[in-house]
Amino acid sequence: MRSLKQLLLNSGLLLLTAGIVWGNQMSGGDFILTKDLLGAVGPSVTPTADSADYSLAFAWGEPVSGNTISEPTYNVMSGYFGGGFGNGLTFKVLSSVVGAPGVKTFYQDGLQVGLPFNAPITITFSDQLNDVSISSGVQVVLLTDHLGNSTNSVSSFTYVSDSNAHTLTLSPVGAWQGNSLYDVQLTPNLLSVDGFPLDTIHHIYFLTQLDHRQENVVLDPIIPAAQTAGLGSGSISAMSIDIPTESLSDFSTVLLSRDPLSSPLHVDPKIIQEANDKARAAGGAYRVPIAIQEITAYNTQGNLMGPLSKPAMITLDYGTSFNAPGATASLIRPQTLSLWVLDTEHSLWVKMPATQNAVGIHTVAASVAYFSVYALMGSPDGSASDSFAFPVPWRPHGPNAGTGAGQTGTEADGILFSNLPSECTLSIYTISGDRVRQIHHTDTAGLIGQERWDVKTTHGEPVASGVYLWRVESSVDGKNGKLMVIR
Repeated sequence: MRSLKQLLLNSGLLLLTAGIVWGNQMSGGDFILTKDLLGAVGPSVTPTADSADYSLAFAWGEPVSGNTISEPTYNVMSGYFGGGFGNGLTFKVLSSVVGAPGVKTFYQDGLQVGLPFNAPITITFSDQLNDVSISSGVQVVLLTDHLGNSTNSVSSFTYVSDSNAHTLTLSPVGAWQGNSLYDVQLTPNLLSVDGFPLDTIHHIYFLTQLDHRQENVVLDPIIPAAQTAGLGSGSISAMSIDIPTESLSDFSTVLLSRDPLSSPLHVDPKIIQEANDKARAAGGAYRVPIAIQEITAYNTQGNLMGPLSKPAMITLDYGTSFNAPGATASLIRPQTLSLWVLDTEHSLWVKMPATQNAVGIHTVAASVAYFSVYALMGSPDGSASDSFAFPVPWRPHGPNAGTGAGQTGTEADGILFSNLPSECTLSIYTISGDRVRQIHHTDTAGLIGQERWDVKTTHGEPVASGVYLWRVESSVDGKNGKLMVIR
């Protein structure tokens, strides 16, 4: 028996039968082998004094390797055996599938959408589950309802655990709600059969199909920023589509593409590009799409759906940075923004009537009768109604000269005309009607909506002290004003 003991200690051997560990301990003559170091790691076996001769402790979690020594009363294998107790210390999610096999699947920005109301969620793990931990380690949360409202409420589910396949399948109690965003949360409270916790928190998001029997609000991005890093990005901050009850003819999935030129859903990108070229030719730098959205609706068989029976309301939130200096749309003024729809037959952008532009909250909205490709686009601002001159009076050598608030200006800064139309003509006249200076303004040349008059004539001579008249005129309207020069 001494030789067996020495063999066990030197080689790190386990007592096994046909690759299966015998119970929690096994004795034979003057030795006892116990598996009392659950979860330990390392290549060696640690001996302990436990009986008349010795006991031998070992670790689970690693595969069998090495030679086998057989005797009538025992079977000894070198290495460690893990096949019956798990694959190691790391317990993780290997894959997840939402929906039954063969059911049409849609994706929006990598998120599975349009799921049936009875869709199962099957999760495959690296090890067999400890079923007792499922109730504390798995939760299904309803993030947003069919109107796009955040709810963060817990949803009930049933489950089936397959110990052989290492899978867990979740199903709704009753049904999932229509057009609702769900988050299946798996936490480290979920344990393997060995007692190892899940390696990290896992989220499985999915969105159910629209139920035409109720009002639906479709959001983009789908997942609220508070829940995770937004799936949506681009020139616009957010979009919503309010679809009335029975507007759609069947259960459906509404898909959106923020870049239909590169990632089209249905419309040929060449048609969109041709429409863009025509818009620029007609309106110059002012007629450039700030954002383009393609919207499509599919039935449960994946077929494109027809026109809406009731108009839907599309709302785009363009944020505050779309016309920041240096941005592509820096010439576009928020008050000129509107929604345009693509005329696919003629490759043209058509301005949608009755566009609602709420400048204060940075949104543009319009009612639509069918889903297509839409652009958020501006135009030159032709209104002169808010134009004004500053400072008045202009007194660059007086006691209050300077460029601060309430001061009377300087020779270097002249008189500033502000809130001018995008394209206009500024004329200055004497009180008797003689024109002393004319300036053609365009936003593309420099300051947007502003021009500086150096208080000189067309020939570069300083104008004399006195009262002068000015007029701003655009293709839309004009405005008159009066100023005073005191030298």
